[in-house]
This record gives sequence, structure tokens and C-alpha cells, in this order.
Amino acid sequence: MEKILQPAVLMRWRPVLLVVAAFFTSSFSAAHVCQAMTVAEALDEIGYTRLVTLLGDSIPNGAGVAISQVESSDSLGAYFPDENTSLFTAATDPFSESVDFIDGSGGEAEGTTNHSTNIVGGNFYGNQSSLAGGANEVTVYEANDWLSNVLNLANNQEPLAQPFRVQNFSWVGSFPSDSQDRKALRRFDYIIDTNEVTAVVGLGNDTESLPHLLSHSYNALAVGRTDGTHSTGVTQNFYGPGRIKPDLVVPRTTTSAATAMTSSAATLLHEWMADSAELIGTTGSVEIPGARSEVMRALLLAGATKEEIAGGWSHTTTQPLDNHFGAGELNIYNSYLMALGGQFSGSFGEPSNAVGTHGWDYQEVTPGSDRFYNFEVPVGSTAAELSVVLAWNVQVTDSNSGSTFLGSESLANLDLTLYNSTDAFSDLLLDESLSTVDNVEHLYLTDLSPGTYTLQVSTQSAHDYGLAWRLNTLFDVPSADFNEDGLVGGGDFLTWQRNYRSLLDATHTLGDSDGDGDVDVDDLAAFQLAFGPPPVFSGPISGIVSVPEPGAIILALLLAVGLWIWCRRLRTMRLLVR
Repeated sequence: MEKILQPAVLMRWRPVLLVVAAFFTSSFSAAHVCQAMTVAEALDEIGYTRLVTLLGDSIPNGAGVAISQVESSDSLGAYFPDENTSLFTAATDPFSESVDFIDGSGGEAEGTTNHSTNIVGGNFYGNQSSLAGGANEVTVYEANDWLSNVLNLANNQEPLAQPFRVQNFSWVGSFPSDSQDRKALRRFDYIIDTNEVTAVVGLGNDTESLPHLLSHSYNALAVGRTDGTHSTGVTQNFYGPGRIKPDLVVPRTTTSAATAMTSSAATLLHEWMADSAELIGTTGSVEIPGARSEVMRALLLAGATKEEIAGGWSHTTTQPLDNHFGAGELNIYNSYLMALGGQFSGSFGEPSNAVGTHGWDYQEVTPGSDRFYNFEVPVGSTAAELSVVLAWNVQVTDSNSGSTFLGSESLANLDLTLYNSTDAFSDLLLDESLSTVDNVEHLYLTDLSPGTYTLQVSTQSAHDYGLAWRLNTLFDVPSADFNEDGLVGGGDFLTWQRNYRSLLDATHTLGDSDGDGDVDVDDLAAFQLAFGPPPVFSGPISGIVSVPEPGAIILALLLAVGLWIWCRRLRTMRLLVR
């Protein structure tokens, strides 16, 4: 992370902001540019490559999503991205459009930085290394100016509205007093809650205690690194003590890049939510339930995977997140499937139907009117994973009726409980998440047997919440006999071919061999294993100039398998003639 320093344009706030600069931690160096894992490898690990393979050109890319970058300045006051780099030009853009940069702080002329351009901009909305290359309008603020004139710390007035769906903060710091930090964080959480911003903040690139700004925020997502080299611990007494940070981790070797890649994933999800809302006739970002900040946090956290965590991932009933890795590693494939699954409204009593295996909800719960959701694990299957995240915002209100904004935070206490309802509704308690200090609850279970499971959301006060879940099932006995005629043959291949790229709710008869609800190359591999290996062609192959893209690979594979089936049929016909 870079140090925030005093730019000349903000000299009038020198008594406040020079102190900020003096106490900002700094561990940024040129070494940050070198990544132990390449961008392609990181995108593969977080599930983006798999998503591209299955969705092709229809994959969301952040088009039309309003985003913002709040960037630290260097010693000369420079903070702007270099708009002339190939990362942001029309030549590499999915819409052949260059990125339109809006200078929110008025200091673009001070110059550009590598941190703002490559590490943050490239991973957030760049055309080569991000998940949101279609996001082509970015408002950029200098961090000191944002603190002073957006949070309005300089004049104590109400914070300015931020009309962005995603806002990235790849810097850390602290004021000289806890009261000043608390004041800034209250205003930050106020903006997130009232403007429905998905705010993503970074940590330091060391294992020391958490920086005060902005990781102590309730409503933002704090991001660390999968290798564990980041600030960690619990939030301190000055603002919501006892909460675990980070919220999740990303496989990059700088927290700046990890934060930006998470913002990029959120931008992709926001485009999907906006597009899906238009299909059902909803307009306006605030009116879209899935665009709310609580739902976005739930989607990103519930999608996080645990197997990459060195030493294992753990949590407790009263501590919903791992004490060093949060919910786990970002996985956009999982998060997208939950967004794709759609909204399922919780019931006030025993549900009459099960929700989808992947989905989300945005609701309000009141004391004595709990919400319930049923999950169904089919006979012959096992739920390899059930990941559920409940997220809600701390509410900050103005306790002063005058022109001075005096923010005061109020934290509701919501709980998650899971029951086995196979024999009777809410019959057997399986697990619960009951933190009294967090604004997130997390349940994560593995190897659930067939049956009905009931999730309960309860509260001690009226409050709205976002909920997201994924139930990943597998058949106990995989089978590529999709037409269920007792044989694996050409008809089964055609079934797979017709339904390839189905992402959710695919049945065995539609080409799902392993019971995970999709039809993909894993199911083709199961078919090949049962039907026999495809022919091996020997001899020289000429004219190969490059490795085909995933779509071309699939096409070539389909052609080879089709030829193989045709040859086997022809051989069978010849034997019959004889």
C-alpha cells in the first residue's frame, strides 16, 4: 500500500491532513509489481477462467456499472491512472471504447502513478487483467481530498452522496487520535448504507495489527492475501471492537491488487444484477434488491472457498470468520452462480417448498417473525458443501439537527441457525452462527446426507439483511447414461452436447453425470470414461501456430468425439452386414 501524502491542491487543510499523512503506514515498494502468481493463474484460481469457458461472450464484464477509485498520492501529489496505457484504450476493450476517467479531486495534472494505473486500475477495470473490462467510466479521487471533501471531515457537514455501485480503496492509514478515526469510519459506513455502495478496502502488506482506516469499517469488505501476508486481527475498542478482519482473501502478492480484483468481481456481479432486473421490469439501481450492499457482501463471502487456505480454515459459533483468512478465498464462479440462481423469499413459518441450490434474498426481519428457508439434498446425493452468509449494515444516523453532522452507529444482532428437518420441521439443531459483535454470520458445512434442512434467520430488532447460499451436491454413484437405457452411447453424447454450458439445475437426464447441477467438461469426461477413449491419431501435424482458446478447444473436442461415435457406428453397421 502507498502512503497518503499532502498534495499542493489541499494546502488549506494542512493542519488536518498533514497529520493523516504522518501516521499512514507504508509498506509499498517496487517489489509489489512482481507477482508470484501470474494474473492468468489468479483468475483461474478464483473461478473466472471456468466462468469464461462456460459463458463465452455472454459473460458479464461490468458494462454500465458506475465505479470509483479512491487513490493515494505520491510525494509529488500524483494519483491519477495513465489513461494512455493499453489497459484502458479502445484497442483492447470489449466494446472498442477507451476508459473515460472523471477527476473527482481536480488534481489530474499532478501526474500518474504505477500504483493507480497497473496495480489498482489494471486489476479493477483494465482490459487485460480484470473481470470488468467493460466498465468504461471511472471517477477517481485523491484519498486526502476524499477524506476532507467527500466524507466532509474538514467542514463537519453531512458526507456527500456517492452515486457508485463499487468503490475501491487500496490504501491504509490512521489519524493521530481514535476519535478522528471513529468520525471518519462512521461517515464512511453512512455513505455505504445510504448510497448502497459496495466498498472494498485493503490491508497492509504485513502481519501487524489492523490499520484504523479503512479496515475497521462495518459495511465495507476488507481484503487480504491468500498467502496470509497481510494485517490481521480483531477491530479495536475505538470502533466496533472484536470483529475479525479480513473478510476474504485473494491470490495476489499485494493487498492493493487483491482489493482491486475483488472490486472487479463485485462490478461483474452488479452488471448481472442490473441486467436481470431489467428482464423482470425493475429499474433504478436502488430498487434492485440484488444491488444492495448487504446482498453483494453476502454473495462474495458465501462464494469464498476454503481448500486453498494453508493450515486449514476454521471458525466458531460466535466467531463467524477465520481469524486470519475471513470467509476464505474469493471465487467469482460460486458468487455468480448464486446471483444467477435468483432471489428466494424466506417464509414466516415452515416453508412449503425448497429454495434453489444457489440463490440469495433481501428481506427485513423483526423479533418474533423469523424467516425460514428449506434446502433439499436428494436421495442418492451428498451435499459436499453448504455455505451460507448473512450480512447486514450498521446504521449510522445524524444525532444532531443542525448543520453539523454528528454520526452515531447502531448495530443490530441477527443470527443464523440450521436444522435437520427430514423427520420434522426444525427437529434437529445442526449448527448456528451467533456473533454479538459482527454484522455478518456464516455457516459452512460439508458432507450433508440426503434430507431436508431448514435455515432460520432471527433477530432481536427490526432490520434488513442480505442472504446468500450455495448447496453443492454430488451423486453418490456418477453415471453418463443420461437417457437411462442401461447403456452409454451416442444418444448420451448428444444429450450432453445439447445441454452443454447449463450452469444450474441440470438433471441427470439433461447431461449432469456427477450431480453438481451443471453440464460441463467434467460430464463429458465421465461419458468418455464409460464409452471408451477417443481414437488416437498418429503422424505429423502441420500448420499449428497457437493454442486455441477455450471455445475452440471445446469445438475441437466435440468434433473429435462426434467423429469417434460415427466411426464406432459405422464399424457396428459393417459387422451387422457381415
